[in-house]
Amino acid sequence: WMIGVYTMLSLGFLVYMVGNVWLVWRMGAISAVKFLQYFCAGGISAFLTHAACTPLDMVKTRLQTSPGVYEGPAAAFRTIVKEEGPGALLKGLGATASGYFMHGAFKYSFYEVFKLILAESPAVAVMKPPLYVSMMAGFLAECIACVLLTPMEAIRIRSVADQSFPIGVAEGLAFLYKVEGFHGLYKGMPSVLLKQVPYTVGQFVSFEFFLILVKRMAELASPGQDKISSTTAAAISMTAGLMAGIVAGVISQPGDTILSKLNQQESEGPVLHQMLVIARALGPKGLFLGLSTRLIQVSCMIGGQFLIYDSVKILCGIQPASAVPSAVANAVAQSHSTSVR
Repeated sequence: WMIGVYTMLSLGFLVYMVGNVWLVWRMGAISAVKFLQYFCAGGISAFLTHAACTPLDMVKTRLQTSPGVYEGPAAAFRTIVKEEGPGALLKGLGATASGYFMHGAFKYSFYEVFKLILAESPAVAVMKPPLYVSMMAGFLAECIACVLLTPMEAIRIRSVADQSFPIGVAEGLAFLYKVEGFHGLYKGMPSVLLKQVPYTVGQFVSFEFFLILVKRMAELASPGQDKISSTTAAAISMTAGLMAGIVAGVISQPGDTILSKLNQQESEGPVLHQMLVIARALGPKGLFLGLSTRLIQVSCMIGGQFLIYDSVKILCGIQPASAVPSAVANAVAQSHSTSVR
């Protein structure tokens, strides 16, 4: 009966959100072309940054799945290269690149859509969304994106932790489905949500917060300028993204560790019970295994993602929030706040 209730609630929520998205399109707040631009920009930014960070992710996953084997990130890196060759650092690249392209495409595009749905007006959503709007939009967008990401994370982690596991994406999916069925592909869904939802909410909320601070500092450094150049806007986005990456990395680390341990090997039984067993076995300190490596990885990834994402938006003729002067953004937010009152 719990599955039935969950299914009915999920369907009701889906109908509600589809209706809201349809209204946004009907209002002209976003066109199909602009949505496709957001979709491609998000996919490209996530694909490039996750692919570039594959070696760091491989080392981090080994530290999580083989605690005590390596003395630290540097020792793990040297040992893996020495024993398995440099190519071992690229294990899971296919699953990482393909999985995170779709994940980033859906996450960023639906983040833009949900901001338009939740904010007071399209102008506020684009220029200076309230932090609670960023939080809710990030939460909803990530729930959608996780459906596509979960199977890819399962085969990525298994290919890194188990040297006998197929390396190719199609082969890995087929093998995992044959051995464990649909459960094997999606048993990590709760832990993926536990990792990705705090990660994405922290990413977007802290990005919007740091964007205001970094943009203001840039304006103070160059007083008297009425416009923000495309180059400066991209640099502002990257800097705010680097800072947001630190926040997102810390708050999502326990979920990332549990996900790695859960997908490390075959397992049976309720997933939530398995997650609790893993959390108890690791303890508070164990849940932050590989944190230093992951902070470097996540900070660079999110900084790079916002740099690429906003640069692609600029190329498409879309003005990102980093290119809107603070005075203009504040005036728009203030005018809509006053009108609401």
